[in-house]
Amino acid sequence: MRKLSGFLLIVFMFTANFKAFGQDLPPFRWQVGEQLTWKVRWSFIRLGTLQMTIEDTVRIDNQKLYRIKLLMDSNPVLIFVNIHNRYECLVDSLFRPVVYMVNENNGGNRNLLLYQFDYQKKKALIQVLDANDTTIVKTQKTIDLEHNLYDGISLTFFARGNAGFAKSFKLYTFIDDRTGPLDMGFGNKLEKIEINAIDKSMSTIRVEGTFHIKGIAGVTGDYKGWFTADERRVPLKALMKVFIGNVVVELEKWKNWRIH
Repeated sequence: MRKLSGFLLIVFMFTANFKAFGQDLPPFRWQVGEQLTWKVRWSFIRLGTLQMTIEDTVRIDNQKLYRIKLLMDSNPVLIFVNIHNRYECLVDSLFRPVVYMVNENNGGNRNLLLYQFDYQKKKALIQVLDANDTTIVKTQKTIDLEHNLYDGISLTFFARGNAGFAKSFKLYTFIDDRTGPLDMGFGNKLEKIEINAIDKSMSTIRVEGTFHIKGIAGVTGDYKGWFTADERRVPLKALMKVFIGNVVVELEKWKNWRIH
């Protein structure tokens, strides 16, 4: 009887551990109209705000694409940083960018770029547009797509859409005409975290990895983040290194997302 009880206990413990490790997350679900706003903090100083909105859907060549806008604005009271950038991306169902538009205004210097990705031909067209007349192409360049390339928007949705226990990915990102790898890996269990905007702890799945290229706002090196474990995988919090040092990005406002 003791042997049977011990055997059942071992089976129970193994099954419990297996469920903790391999429990299923609900499939990711897009939500047109979703708007998420994060504050960006360096130590106790608020550097600025990030806001990402799923604007609508469009069809190009009978392919459904999600139009997503990202606004990046520095805190107006800070005199040592002046960033007001706009990014827009058409993302396919595999979370790949199809069209990506950059409108950067850093310290009064305006930069307009247009990226168009052709995955059948494995080519990407990069165009620098005139800041005063976007119909004028100042320079352009075609690059071979040896790998799928992700911008900040599509990379965020790739992580949200592919979040799963103990998953890992080797991806490639780009800035201007430079490309480089990044590592992405997810934890093997749910983690409880708290943020100021929500009055209870939330079940999350952790993601962490390393940028091997310097990206938007100087993002580079190791990073860590937490997504809600519901079907929306909302990014609640992230720790990363930017041009000024280590920062905390934390969700503070949202539209069209209901806390479970």
